[in-house]
Amino acid sequence: MATNALLLVGGVLIGMVIMGMVVWFTMPSMMLIKQRSNRGYDEALSILGESLQKKQDWRLLKITDFQESTANYGAMERVCSVNVGNLRYASEILNDDANRGVTAFMPLAIGVYEDKKGQVFVSQLNIGLLGMMFGGTIAKVMKMAGKDIKEVVASMVTK
Repeated sequence: MATNALLLVGGVLIGMVIMGMVVWFTMPSMMLIKQRSNRGYDEALSILGESLQKKQDWRLLKITDFQESTANYGAMERVCSVNVGNLRYASEILNDDANRGVTAFMPLAIGVYEDKKGQVFVSQLNIGLLGMMFGGTIAKVMKMAGKDIKEVVASMVTK
């Protein structure tokens, strides 16, 4: 009987280690969505702004140009982070004190960058999946925001 219990505990521990490794290696690809754009860098940014204007309550808040801001440390290809927000969605989440911790990843950001070959990519957090980790209002709102952002990004990526 002691042998069976030892085997059970050992099996559970091995299962936990395997599951931990699966999560460790798959989470980055699940949480970060990276797609190649079928547009040039400037055109992709322009389309992003236009697509956001068509979405209810979405705004382009700020573009951080990393090529410019890091120029003192060396040259790089064109890279930017585009902060976007939906004040209606933000209000829905932030009305509850318990949800205000998520301000750590607000506003949302979409990355637009060129690689060394001149290909343009768009990256974003999988905010729908991230929201599921929190549940409740956060999950509901982030699922809607994720759908909106997915549609905006689709206008500037290769199918």
